[in-house]
Amino acid sequence: MPVPCTPIALAPLVCTEFIKFILRHHTTPTILLICSSREAFLQELQASLNDPSPQDPTADSKDEPSTNDNHPALHPLLVPTIHLIAKSRSVNLAFVPTLPHLRAYLATYIPNVESEPSPSAATKPGSQYPMLAIWGLANLHRSTAEHSAQGLSRSLAAAVETAKLNGQSLVLAESSVVDGGVENEGIGNSGNPWKEQVPLLSGSVRFGGEDRMWAGKTVAIERVVRRWCRFVTIGDEA
Repeated sequence: MPVPCTPIALAPLVCTEFIKFILRHHTTPTILLICSSREAFLQELQASLNDPSPQDPTADSKDEPSTNDNHPALHPLLVPTIHLIAKSRSVNLAFVPTLPHLRAYLATYIPNVESEPSPSAATKPGSQYPMLAIWGLANLHRSTAEHSAQGLSRSLAAAVETAKLNGQSLVLAESSVVDGGVENEGIGNSGNPWKEQVPLLSGSVRFGGEDRMWAGKTVAIERVVRRWCRFVTIGDEA
């Protein structure tokens, strides 16, 4: 797979699927930015690892652990294969729990290119590329005054510029998990954060009591992101 000319935004997914996507397709220099605290992300990761839902159908069969009738299958990320260890060590990880943290990191980020992973015989030519991967960029705006098309555009512009300057492909992803809490207000029953409606300008207010709505015109986050990114589903990202 060639390096995408256009930044990509993945369809909503659980964090384990996003990590598997990065490990499958990345090469150095790659940075994974988690837009939450370390503790919150680890809780989400643990919940995803314990999810009894079927395994990712796009995963290679060689990555699946062997099982028998007496022992339940381990999640592939919990099986410490040499390939998994080598690939994971070449990803730089950073937590940016607030919007100022994210923008400051993007403004000062310089990739580490000291080490290159050895090529894998199982890797198809062109299937790996350097990434600036961001988990939860849209969600990070939700509790701020910049939860708007204006605020999201400002952050997206910074991310696109940083990736381009450092020769990386920008990859965005949001969690498909909706817990019904206040922080997910506005997503609705679809569970798709890209479909959430936001006001055009930062600093807009809500009105209407329990059934609160944004004052003024709104737009779906997906429409804002499409100005910068191509939306893809894992398996169709080539």
